[in-house]
Amino acid sequence: MSPRINELLAHLPDSEYQLIQPHLELTCLSKGQDLFQTGDMPTHVYYPTGAVVSVMKDMEDGFSVETFMLGRSSLVGHCAFFGPSFYRANVRSSGLAYKVAVSTLRRLLPMCPVHMQSAMQSLGRAIAQLSQAVVCCKHHSVEKQMMRWMLITLDRTLEPVIEMTHQEVAERLGFRREAITLALGKLMERGHIQVRRGTIEVIDRGALEAQVCDCYWIGQEKTKPRVHSSWDHPSALARLWR
Repeated sequence: MSPRINELLAHLPDSEYQLIQPHLELTCLSKGQDLFQTGDMPTHVYYPTGAVVSVMKDMEDGFSVETFMLGRSSLVGHCAFFGPSFYRANVRSSGLAYKVAVSTLRRLLPMCPVHMQSAMQSLGRAIAQLSQAVVCCKHHSVEKQMMRWMLITLDRTLEPVIEMTHQEVAERLGFRREAITLALGKLMERGHIQVRRGTIEVIDRGALEAQVCDCYWIGQEKTKPRVHSSWDHPSALARLWR
């Protein structure tokens, strides 16, 4: 698998990619694996090409919640350049990633200004999306939040399938299992998704994008599709003047 499946690496100029590529080590990340813990100084930075990694916040009472997810559009380990990690990096979906030692990347970054800028832009988008997620959790229904969460997941994976049970989704997002089951059931009734044991398959992404709240589009590099009204057609204006 090419490292350039990862979007940060894909957009590097050849001069910078050739500096980094010899130091990239392909690794398989397993579901449930912790790449580093809160308070750790990460030793490696990861460029996912198929795996999805959750940014987990752990509470003293044992409760944990996923606050963000990282995949092939970004890298895991931004925190290594600022100090100890403020989160636990937990592999949510098994898959491949390329890793490079932080010490090596620190040495190469002064010669890779495009990579440095892209990584900071990626971090900025993550902060914008994370901030909007707080708003979404307070103002939108579980169903709307599920749509946003599923679309963000698909943005970070290669397949339209999310391998998680209802209970796992509930634990990650901090909802009751019954609420997750109800929301998924409504989406399945509309034909947007197919739910099987341990998997959620998105079969109509366009429908989800058309119905998801604006929170999903905050920080995106793509444009929200325009919802066409019956008044957009010239014949509608003609009817108005009859």
